[in-house]
Amino acid sequence: MELRHLRYFVAVAEELHYGRAARRLYVAQPGLSQQIMAFEKELGTALFTRNRRGVALTDAGAALLPAARDILARAEAAVQMTRRYGAGEAGQLTISLTRSAPRGIVTELLDTFRAAHPAIEVRVTSGFTAHDEQRLRERSIDAALVRMLDDPRGDLADRTVGEEAIVAAVPSADPLARKRRVRRADVTDRPLVWWPREHGPRMWDRMLDEVFGEGVRPPVARWEPEEEHMLHAVAQGHGITFITEGRAAALHVPGIAVRRFTDPAPTVPITLAWSRDNPNPALHRFLEHTADDDT
Repeated sequence: MELRHLRYFVAVAEELHYGRAARRLYVAQPGLSQQIMAFEKELGTALFTRNRRGVALTDAGAALLPAARDILARAEAAVQMTRRYGAGEAGQLTISLTRSAPRGIVTELLDTFRAAHPAIEVRVTSGFTAHDEQRLRERSIDAALVRMLDDPRGDLADRTVGEEAIVAAVPSADPLARKRRVRRADVTDRPLVWWPREHGPRMWDRMLDEVFGEGVRPPVARWEPEEEHMLHAVAQGHGITFITEGRAAALHVPGIAVRRFTDPAPTVPITLAWSRDNPNPALHRFLEHTADDDT
């Protein structure tokens, strides 16, 4: 059974006139009649009765009509769905967020994309930058919102989508907590609570460069695996630390005072990264969306 035969059958069944059905289908009437007869032969039963007054459905034809309409509707829906997936108007997109991703920038980006492309299922996960770079190359994720790529080889592309301020986290009883803003000179020679460089080498370097000056690497008094542990160590009096402003707002640790720096404030980027040869059309829609947001 061919879809073409079903289309011809439905047109004749709805028009009950070969001439009108042929004009509707943009085919010649003799050819349409031949196709209907071939279809009846394939089914082994007549679908229409023909007389001087016109055309009428047989019982078999009347039984076939709703099923034929349903099959054609489903076929058209399948075609449209395939086209939408191919054009990136539907599909799936998996995005990983760095754990320190600022809610404002990232939330707005994802929310506006979801609103513009409701047929694309956006799956969100999280991870460290180095892990996300591996997952981009393995295609287990389509894109990652990271701070900075650690291994920016030619197979990965990236685009800065925002900047976020670095803030100082100090014990509540520390004299720096009484200041509205701190200077870079205020944090020099203070015990530092910090995180392992292997979690994000370029971000690690960028934050220290922004606060202390390029290439300056102060001694670390205490190492912690991530921001929440760092803040608890600061609250216990082991030193001070630096985190992004958005992350500071998300973490509420008693005994901590968060202070902005005086201008020009140190900042770090939020970067969208993806594999250059990822063919997912939904990814390319997302890239177009972020490019539009930049303009």
